[in-house]
Amino acid sequence: MKKRGISQVFYYIFMIIVISLIFLFGYQQIIRLQNLNEQAKFIQFKTDFQNAVNDVYYKNPGSTVTYSLTSANKPLILPKDVKKICFKNLNNKAEIKAESIFFKTFITDNLIPEQGGNLKLENNEYCANTINSKFSFTLENRIFNRETLIYIK
Repeated sequence: MKKRGISQVFYYIFMIIVISLIFLFGYQQIIRLQNLNEQAKFIQFKTDFQNAVNDVYYKNPGSTVTYSLTSANKPLILPKDVKKICFKNLNNKAEIKAESIFFKTFITDNLIPEQGGNLKLENNEYCANTINSKFSFTLENRIFNRETLIYIK
């Protein structure tokens, strides 16, 4: 009878260890999946943003396209930890960056940030706050020195 009682104790201890390991492994996989989702949001944002700039680039001079909740073009979605996105002018290119573990700095051609709309000048960069991880902005096609440039505000 004693052997049976002792073996049951080991059986319960073994089951507790196995269940704990399953919960730990499951939790780690959920965290990895969430991080992968945020990385995918950044890649989607980068692609959508560059496509929006290219779209406006090929429109007529003076064309404007607005991305906001009230327009036909909805704001672009960013990773959840992005609170502010900044643009730095690099001679007819713009460096786009944000403080985030998921957001990687990238450069877009033919884009010039301009104060106005959501963008405000801060430390030689034009920055805009995001609202619920969504970025609203306006793009305008202009000709400057016989060169087509896209202004963001």
